[in-house]
Amino acid sequence: MTNDKIHQQHNIVRELAENKQENNNDKQIDKEEDDEEQATANPTPKPTVSLSPSATPSSAPTANPSASPSSAPSAEPSPSPSSSPTLSSAPSSAPIPYSRPPRVDIRYVPWIDLPADIATTATLLNYTYETWNDYGANSIENLNWDRLSRNEKMYAAILGYQRESWDCWQNHYQSLRWIDLDNEGIQSKQWWEALGWDISSWNKYDDPPASNDKYWYLLSEEERFAAAQLCYFKRTWDEAEVYVDGFPLEKPEYRYTNWFDLDVSVRRIASDGLKYSDFLWNVVGLHDSLEARDWKQLTPVEQKAARLLEFSQTSWDCWINNYRGYSWEELQLFGLDFFYSSLGWNESWAGLEEAPEKKSWKELNVEERRAAIELCYSFETWEGYDMTINYGPFPFAKPKRRYVEWADLPEEIQIIANGTLEYTEDKWNNLGSAKIETLGWDELTDEQQSDAVDLGFYKKTWDCFHSHYRSYDWNELSTSQQDIFRLLGWSESKWPNNVTPSSYEKQWDQLSTTEQSVANAVCYFEHNWDRSNLKEEEIAISSGSNPMNPKQGFDASDISDVLNGRKNSANTSKRFTTSFIALSGLVCMAFM
Repeated sequence: MTNDKIHQQHNIVRELAENKQENNNDKQIDKEEDDEEQATANPTPKPTVSLSPSATPSSAPTANPSASPSSAPSAEPSPSPSSSPTLSSAPSSAPIPYSRPPRVDIRYVPWIDLPADIATTATLLNYTYETWNDYGANSIENLNWDRLSRNEKMYAAILGYQRESWDCWQNHYQSLRWIDLDNEGIQSKQWWEALGWDISSWNKYDDPPASNDKYWYLLSEEERFAAAQLCYFKRTWDEAEVYVDGFPLEKPEYRYTNWFDLDVSVRRIASDGLKYSDFLWNVVGLHDSLEARDWKQLTPVEQKAARLLEFSQTSWDCWINNYRGYSWEELQLFGLDFFYSSLGWNESWAGLEEAPEKKSWKELNVEERRAAIELCYSFETWEGYDMTINYGPFPFAKPKRRYVEWADLPEEIQIIANGTLEYTEDKWNNLGSAKIETLGWDELTDEQQSDAVDLGFYKKTWDCFHSHYRSYDWNELSTSQQDIFRLLGWSESKWPNNVTPSSYEKQWDQLSTTEQSVANAVCYFEHNWDRSNLKEEEIAISSGSNPMNPKQGFDASDISDVLNGRKNSANTSKRFTTSFIALSGLVCMAFM
């Protein structure tokens, strides 16, 4: 907004504020005018009945009647339909044409964030901090545009409202008469009827329909669509913060249960109908070919399987798809664009601009995390939580298929490995010799990532077990990760120059206990550290006997001495084992 426009707007607001007293007089005048108009427009209660004929009859009938009715129609019917349609008493099968007015976004900005001039204007409409933030609390929202005074219309116009947008977004057409809801330019009766209203309930002769007592996400799909057309969304419909255990919808807990803990019948439905495997199920969000589609994009077979797993369109679109399959216009229809906007999205949703950088869950601020929760994101779904049981000392479970000798792989896996990832038998068996393993996950093509998933990898396990985070810039590593690599001999200056620390020149059995523990934390173990040959070494798929759940944190207080200069080496050496088990746990959390 230019300075001239701002100055002009301030002058308008100041003038309107000075005339606020006139506003009350206007209301009274408008009311009197409305009463006069109503009296003129309404017919008399009963027609006037004359008990006597008129003084003189007409001189003659206006036409001569026929002597008898005709035996046939007077003319042939027209061979083609008339130019104008006939009116039918029954509604057409298609909905009445309707266009929802554009949303006035300033109305949904918290009061504390409003520009001063907008807050002043809102005050002139009797808004306060409380009534602005509490939708429906200001009595002015009970009035349609025609019931506003002249000054109130001017104030509303400064906020961006016109007749259509005010009546929909502020009043939702509620103060109109039932018969007026079908008027040209309104045509909102169809949506109130879809919510169960009729003339009797509208005029309070009958109780309101059941939809009136439902929260937003308890409405049926049809009811919620109708409410959206009436310019409602969750925040304005519920008029309160409604959550189930902290989320807008009940969380489907079994979806976040390890595959092997599910009932066999559930696994069969998920496998046959939705093409889940234990790997695709246990790594949340990995089955993107399915989960990137909203309910409408699922096949009938997939929808049936999802229903058998007790999903509805509402719960699928929120918890599984997070509305990622919606267009930006669909997000706006249901008010979901507010939350994606808070996460940095705009026109980039359609690929017109670069997508915003995704933060880790811990990096989200309060507003961003709140927005993510409204989209049914939790820590597990945001971070892509891996439910695979981890028996080793690594942050993630070891991808067992990668450490099977080439000759023992199924033929279809050999074909995949030999494709875009360019593995040969020699490169596969000699750990660390394949060029593809020096690349980070984000450096792989989409086809390479897809093939890597078929081999049992995803971003976290690929970057840890293959590239060991060497593809990351130093500032892309978390503070905990940087501490890990410092203990292996790296520094910020050595990292970009590939100045390999002396510890990397040792064989595994030459590393100290400290170095081995730290190396485990970035997914090194004896065989990939020593670049063993799978034909000569049989690699255990799991190491250790106690599962380590990445979701569970560890008390890292024991490693403070190690991270702060290794003082008192005699005492520290006795604690290296427990300290670096704790350190591995810390890395589990840092790398998720």
